[in-house]
Amino acid sequence: MLKDHFDGVSGNWPSFVVIGLWVICGFVVYLLAGNLVSLLLLGLHGVSMQDLVINQQQIIANYGSEFLGGNAIGLALGLGGVAILASWLDSSRPLKYLRITKCTPIDLGLSCLGYFGLVPIVLGAGILNEQVPLPEILQQMEEQQMVIVEWLTSGGGNFGLNLLLVAVTPAVFEEVFFRGFLQRRAERAMGIVGGILFTGILFGLFHLRLTQVIPLAVLGCYFAYLTWSTGSLLIPIILHFLNNGMMLAISKWGDQSIADPEVIPWLFVFTGGIVFIICIIFIHRNHEQRQH
Repeated sequence: MLKDHFDGVSGNWPSFVVIGLWVICGFVVYLLAGNLVSLLLLGLHGVSMQDLVINQQQIIANYGSEFLGGNAIGLALGLGGVAILASWLDSSRPLKYLRITKCTPIDLGLSCLGYFGLVPIVLGAGILNEQVPLPEILQQMEEQQMVIVEWLTSGGGNFGLNLLLVAVTPAVFEEVFFRGFLQRRAERAMGIVGGILFTGILFGLFHLRLTQVIPLAVLGCYFAYLTWSTGSLLIPIILHFLNNGMMLAISKWGDQSIADPEVIPWLFVFTGGIVFIICIIFIHRNHEQRQH
């Protein structure tokens, strides 16, 4: 059964070697392609490399769409493209390998309900994560990340374009890379639980926002569990889009304190935890029934 997924050119290569190779390739192509496209788009507006070096934060604040566009191209080529190539080399059935299959309405409904139960826990984890002190160099990295976030929350750009660049593109290409290819290989090397934890934690680190590593890793682990238990990558893609799209919509039309709260009532966390656990129980039961 396992051999059905690993019968391509690199199917029998050591999993840790394959993981390390493609993670490095994916991240390097993502950074190079994303930055190059951003520079080209900025150049069309007369912004030079020297301008960017001298006044980076101001330029990001003025040209948010160009940076988001570069990031989207980087995700498509660096994560999506590398994942598809790696899957084709690993398996003669790359779509099945990536778990790109239809999902059942019951699994999708339970997964969505579980996500909403998890949201208060994720927000609470984010508040705790922000209390961890960071060295000055990491604080500077965080400030650079926040410039584009503040641009979005202040209503910068076109909402439809932002939705495409911030919600659709990451949902598709990040999931194909992390929960599609990488998780499949990590499960082979580390077992099911190890594969879920590894891809979830790496997903949290990938975003380079150290004040949000824990909540992003929690979401990443949940998406990884859903991918394994339902056998469908479509579910985490839908939830990833829902998560990013909902935050974008709240930032534009809602109260900012909802998207970035200072405190989460324990009742919300407790209730959400109960809903989340119940959903996980039913999702796992459905998984076990499919195995028999």
